[in-house]
Amino acid sequence: MGKLSFLLAEDYIKPKIYFKSKQVETVSSIFTSEDHDNFFGLEHLNQLLCSSKGFIVNAFQIDYYQSLPRLIARTLKKSYSFKKLYILGPELSLSILRRSTKSLYEKQFLDYEYINVEQDSEFVANQCVTLLEEGHILYILPETSVCWKPNILPESEIISHALCSTMLSQQVNVSILASALKNETGKIVVFPADNPESYTGDMETKIHLQSETLYQLLDSLKPDE
Repeated sequence: MGKLSFLLAEDYIKPKIYFKSKQVETVSSIFTSEDHDNFFGLEHLNQLLCSSKGFIVNAFQIDYYQSLPRLIARTLKKSYSFKKLYILGPELSLSILRRSTKSLYEKQFLDYEYINVEQDSEFVANQCVTLLEEGHILYILPETSVCWKPNILPESEIISHALCSTMLSQQVNVSILASALKNETGKIVVFPADNPESYTGDMETKIHLQSETLYQLLDSLKPDE
């Protein structure tokens, strides 16, 4: 009876392994040749999309055509992922992005929502934490850090310039996928995921160090003078 139970358990486990392998391959195959023409580093996006954990996309420039959000939303839909995409920013930026989605078909196909960070700060912070813990994706517009900072730490000099994405990353322990436009090519670069556990020290220090790392990624795209 013990041997039979072992064999049944083994058969129960195997489909999970096969399913996981097949899912990674399926998500990767969804990227088209056009996607690869418009983006660098899609393998970094693919890795996080296949994970059960939530993550943050830190956009260094506002993408008025919503190229990356559209790609993420399309990939989630075609891979039947449970994840959902939420775009965070001030009302003016969100209204511009909403107007860029013209047809009813696009609004249904591009299944993502907007979060106005000019609402009550604590309410927004709690909402973001909950969504990340549930495994969803936050796409944070570049101007978000100017008008909103999660109430994770009191104001201090060391984090006065910190990105709200790094504050959320450290609090919820989720990765950040930074993206920026490479001007000479017109392509959007998706950098390797930055993991919060890569930093040591107290919360304040880790937020500062992670913010510095992300800023260095942006500087790496600047042409040599």
